Amino acid sequence: MPSDEVITKFRKFIETFYYNNLLNTVKKNTGALVVEFNDIAKFDLELADQLINNFDDISTDAEEAIKQFDIPEAQYPIKFRVIKLPKSAFLPIRNIRARNLGKLIETDGLVRQASDVRPKVTVTEYECPNCGAVLRVDQTGSKMREPTRCSCGRKGKFKLSSKRLVDVQRLVVEEPPETLIGGEQAKRMQVFVESDLLEPALEKRRYPGNKINVVGIVKEVPILLKTGGQSTTYDLMKEANSLETIEEEFEEIEISEQDEKAIKELAEKTNIYEKL
Repeated sequence: MPSDEVITKFRKFIETFYYNNLLNTVKKNTGALVVEFNDIAKFDLELADQLINNFDDISTDAEEAIKQFDIPEAQYPIKFRVIKLPKSAFLPIRNIRARNLGKLIETDGLVRQASDVRPKVTVTEYECPNCGAVLRVDQTGSKMREPTRCSCGRKGKFKLSSKRLVDVQRLVVEEPPETLIGGEQAKRMQVFVESDLLEPALEKRRYPGNKINVVGIVKEVPILLKTGGQSTTYDLMKEANSLETIEEEFEEIEISEQDEKAIKELAEKTNIYEKL
């Protein structure tokens, strides 16, 4: 599906189903528009299918469609986040394979490790000393990439003029024990979380021991040998698009005034134990 067509479809989709959500996103400055997959499927099945199988390109078009609304108070770019994928897109960690690379999948698991939140370079711009051209390089790997050649013919030795940073955190997520059979060992996977998903208010949701649901893209990570070379074998990781907590800590549960009143009334009763 051509990019222009995808952008047009997403613009119409947001106008029809999510315009108020977009305004609310801008008002609260949350940095992301969260969309339920089922709403996209109801709107356009082909678009929903492309979202699962070619998420990187489709989500870029979706974010371009969001930009076109040009809301004055908005701080762009606003991320496009998807939740509640269909059952067919759910995969246990142990079943993730090379054929799932680049695809959007949903996984449940327990957070076993969580690194510190650190800035990561996502885009760099270099200036050519010869002609002054600005060369943009997307930083997708673990090693900083530099441009090799300018259109004027110059090779190498370009001056770094600017870089774009985002916050990033690495989680190690393990299969929940209730999904294991007999003496099976729980499998683990690295999950990388970034940008608005790392707001300080959401930090408790990523604590080790919490059970989470992660929607994200499967990607490969090169394994480096002790000799300094690169192995022909790759590791698999997941780049999170959305992250929700399945089991929250008590302090995370929100209680309304009505709930609080009912709890206090129950606490005054002598047979509260039997009622519980």
